Amino acid sequence: LVAALFVHPTQIRNKFSGIIAGRTGRAISASHQSSPLAATRFEEISVSVPQNINDNHRWVDEAAQVLEKWGVVVLVSEENSSGGGLIAGEICDIANHAATSRMEDMHRRIESRGLDPSGVEEPYRFSEIVCRDEGGKRFDVPVAFLGGHDKAVTNRIARDVGSGRIGTPLAPFQHDAIKELHNGIDEIAKPVVDALWQRHEELNSHVAASGFLINKPGSQSQNWHRDGPDEGFIDCFVPLIDLTQSVGPTAIIPGTHTSTCSVDAYKKD
Repeated sequence: LVAALFVHPTQIRNKFSGIIAGRTGRAISASHQSSPLAATRFEEISVSVPQNINDNHRWVDEAAQVLEKWGVVVLVSEENSSGGGLIAGEICDIANHAATSRMEDMHRRIESRGLDPSGVEEPYRFSEIVCRDEGGKRFDVPVAFLGGHDKAVTNRIARDVGSGRIGTPLAPFQHDAIKELHNGIDEIAKPVVDALWQRHEELNSHVAASGFLINKPGSQSQNWHRDGPDEGFIDCFVPLIDLTQSVGPTAIIPGTHTSTCSVDAYKKD
């Protein structure tokens, strides 16, 4: 199975703000597609998280069950929560600024080499930034995963999976902003992932990679696809801007996470 988990950052942001996918398959997703979620009631794939996540852990088990069944779960804050969401809007805004700043830093470095940083002339791939389409509208900005409170474990995992410092070091404010975002995600997502893994007697997991996906207006739509090179791959997406259908959010098809579901069936749509 594959599963997807959406972390709801703030009450004003779109419901689908994070995504986890993964165990024996990978959920089918695409950016800029019309949402297929209307066929599945939102209530069936969403789980309410208490303001104090340590008050009780029933939401964790429930989220793991939904994730296993549908391949996607949406985590939302309780309606009466005064915290404004699972991840504060200010944290998302500062991380968004850090991501944009990192991309601009890399563009300046590329230009200093005499290359076109926009990607319009030709897509490019560097350790710190990847231009994903020919129009220069879609960029991946890989960064090290800075979350987690056990520094020794984090460093060991970074060495094992190659997600330590990636190329040019982050600016100090970028590092601090990204670390705060990653810690917020880790606090919400890790308990659900651990619960899912334990349901299948899989006790070991690690962060394989992390980064920002930046789509500019006019970027090309993606075809339906599965993320990750291996079974058991889990994605966690948190949008850093308010999401509406007009900006082309990532769409997930619930139930496409099983090994019997072929992505080919959706490529014609």
